[in-house]
Order: sequence, then C-alpha cells, then structure tokens
Amino acid sequence: MKFDFSSEAYFDNHTHLLFTDKLSVTPEEFAVNYYHGVRDLAGKDGNRTVSPQAVSHLPCQGVILMLVHAMSEKFGCAPTLEAAAEARNSRTRTPGELAEYTRMLYEDEHIVGTMLDAEHPMSEPVGDCFPCKVFRLFRYEDVFFARLKTAASYDELLEHVLAAVRRAAAEGFAGLKGHIGEKCGFDVREVTDGEARDAFPLAQAGEQAAGTTVYYAVFAHLLELCGQLDIPVHLHTGTTGFKSRIAVYSLDPILMAPFLNRPRFARTKIVLLHGSFPYTRNAAWMAYNFPNVYLDLSQTQLWQGFLAARILEDALSCAPHDKILLGTGQHWYCEMAWLAAKIAKSALAEVLGRMTDQNLLSGEQALRSARMVLSENALRLYEK
Repeated sequence: MKFDFSSEAYFDNHTHLLFTDKLSVTPEEFAVNYYHGVRDLAGKDGNRTVSPQAVSHLPCQGVILMLVHAMSEKFGCAPTLEAAAEARNSRTRTPGELAEYTRMLYEDEHIVGTMLDAEHPMSEPVGDCFPCKVFRLFRYEDVFFARLKTAASYDELLEHVLAAVRRAAAEGFAGLKGHIGEKCGFDVREVTDGEARDAFPLAQAGEQAAGTTVYYAVFAHLLELCGQLDIPVHLHTGTTGFKSRIAVYSLDPILMAPFLNRPRFARTKIVLLHGSFPYTRNAAWMAYNFPNVYLDLSQTQLWQGFLAARILEDALSCAPHDKILLGTGQHWYCEMAWLAAKIAKSALAEVLGRMTDQNLLSGEQALRSARMVLSENALRLYEK
C-alpha cells in the first residue's frame, strides 16, 4: 500500500534555540551546524573545534546531501551547498524575513509543536522563535554541578536539587533533561545516602569516581520525585555524546536496565533521546520491557537519515507504537526541523507501506501508528 503522510502533523521532540538575528550564513557555517563529531583541533580560545580537514568532508555527508537536495527542490536553486546557503540568505535579510522564512518551513511540514532544551528560566520568552506550540525542558544538571561546588554537605546538595525540580514543575517545565551517559555512564548502580555523604568531600574536590557516586545517589531521588510530580525525564543517549565521551559503550541505555528494574522508579516516565544510536534496538527493547520508558528518535532523523527507514523499522518492530517519538536535536537553523519531518514522513510511508503489503498491518492500523509516532504520542505525554 502506498502512503502519503506529507500533510500529517509533526512534533519535534527535541530542539535547541533557533537563530533570530543571524541573517546570513556561509556554506561552511551551514554545514558545520550539522557536524556532531569529535572536535579534533585546539581553537584560539582554548576550546576544541572542528578542523579544516573535518569540514572538507561535510559536503559529502549524507545529512548535507539531503539538505541540499531538499532545498534545491523547494527553492529551485542548484543542488550545491553554496546555492542552498544563498537560497536561505536571499530570504532572511531582516529579522522579520527570517521569522517569516521559519514560519513558512514549519507550515510546509505541518510542525505543530516542539520540546525546547534551553538553559533559560521559564520567565524568559525564548520559545518565541518557534512558530508552533513550545514545551520546555529543565536542565537539572546545571543546578547539580553548580551547587556541588558550594554546598556544605551532600544533604544540602540533594535538597537544593530536588527543590529546584519542584519549582521547575510548578513553573510549567514539561520535562527534565540530563546527560547521565556522558557524565557517568549508563551502568548506574544503587548508591545509599551514606555512601554519597562519604564521597561528597572528594566529589567536591573534583575526584571523578566520587562525583559519579554522588550523582547516582541524587539521580535516584530525582527519578522518584519526577514520578510523584508526573514529569518525564529526558536522558541523552547514544553517540550524540561521542565528542565528549569516547567510551561509547557506556552510552548504551540497556546498561541501566538492572537499575530501573526497581519498583520505586516504576512511576517515572523516562525518554531515551536520540534513538540511542547505534544502540536503537536496545533502546526499543527498553521501551518494550519497561512500561515507563519511551523511545525518542530525534537526531537519527537527520544525522542517520539514509537509515531512517531501518531505524523506524527497528523501533516499530519492538517498541509499542504509542511510545515512539520523533524529532531533530536541531540547533540554530530552522531547516533542520523541516528536513527531519520530510525524512520521517517518507521513511514511515516506506516502512508501513511494506508492512501492509506483507499483510502484517491493515491500512487503518498503519495510519493510526503513523499519526501516533509523528505527533500524537508527544502531545499526549506533555499536555496536562
């Protein structure tokens, strides 16, 4: 059966802020924005950066090839990175034009909502750059690591973090965001408060193992609290963290299964971000086995776009269809959400079409699953 999901609503389950005042971009800037690899060069400011060698390969990267093709079809420009950047620049010469350009792309793919990961407090209207409904994630680790430096004790640190989470929920944040995989690894272990108290002085002094002990202890309390507040916890997974943590095996969320298999965490909704790539099947297995675990495929829709159909097939074959979410992991450039929606809808049409052709699903079931994955699951998870 041939499906066309192009007119279906799409929800971007993970995004960062968009530019509102960068009116012109170079082809190199446009391409580097899609680079999530190792920073292999020391920059002038002392921070690691992307080398010219890495940049030279980007025009041949799959996500850039797809971007160039989509923009050439949309705007009638030549199928080159340079022409795509110019097509954008010619339509974003003022902040008003950039806002209209963003609105046009979002409407083109019927993007109805997004989950924003930004460091700003809820009182700052940072979601204004999105022409759709915006939900917000609270970065609990910002509070944890800042307070770790100044707290007089583990108990003070713990209470401060939990109080910040309670305030965030009351203020309207729709979820929490953390990087436990990159910070400590997903092989989370049970840590008593007594162990955390003993480790606290060394953790405060910067000793890594002690810091992990304290983090794990606070994390367990945080999960319990989020279950009580009915606020989901979004966890960064997979190789999106590769540039900061080379021990890639520790980014596989299946390592957390023994820890999560405790009744105290059963009420807490956990969203495994970015498809846990290349551990997508493991993440789908987690969503299958744990009623409170959801599988988010943001980032894979772009950076593994040529694999989108196979990734979706893995997810749909194992995880419940009402617990699969899509998105981008985008930052700064609105073309990311537009392109991710195109890829997702095309890949879903291919996978579900093949399933109906094999008489594994009816057309009605396939359409229902597509709508759940494209937008309904996320809206149901966040709308209270």
